Amino acid sequence: MTQTTNEVRNPACSQADIDTWRILKKALKTGLSDRGFTIDAEEASLIARFMLEQIETSGLRVVPVKPTTEMQQAIKQALDQGKRMSAAWVKPRTKQRWRYKAAVEAAPNWRRGYLLDLGLDRGQPKG
Repeated sequence: MTQTTNEVRNPACSQADIDTWRILKKALKTGLSDRGFTIDAEEASLIARFMLEQIETSGLRVVPVKPTTEMQQAIKQALDQGKRMSAAWVKPRTKQRWRYKAAVEAAPNWRRGYLLDLGLDRGQPKG
C-alpha cells in the first residue's frame, strides 16, 4: 500500500510513467502512419498495450537506457543492511542481481502511465 501511495504522491514518477507510455504509443502510431496505416488515438492505445503485454509475457521489460533518478536511488538502496543479509555473505553476482532488479522495478512503468493517461483523458473532451 505504501508504495502505491508514494507513486501517486511523487509527480515526477507519475509524469515519467505517462511520458514513457505516450512515447511508446506515439512511436507505434508514427510507425504505422509511415507505412500508410492511419489509426486514431484509442486504437493506438489498445494496440500498444497489447504489444507491450506480449513483450512482458515473453519475459522482457521496456526500461530507459539511461537510468532515472528513481532507478539510481533504488540501485543505491538495493544493498541496504536493513533489507538484506550482510553484503559480505553474498556473492558479487547476487549483489548485481539485486541492484538490477531494484533498478528495473523503479523504472518508469508504461502500465502506470497507461492508467494515469486514461484518468487524464477522461476529464478532457475528445476531439
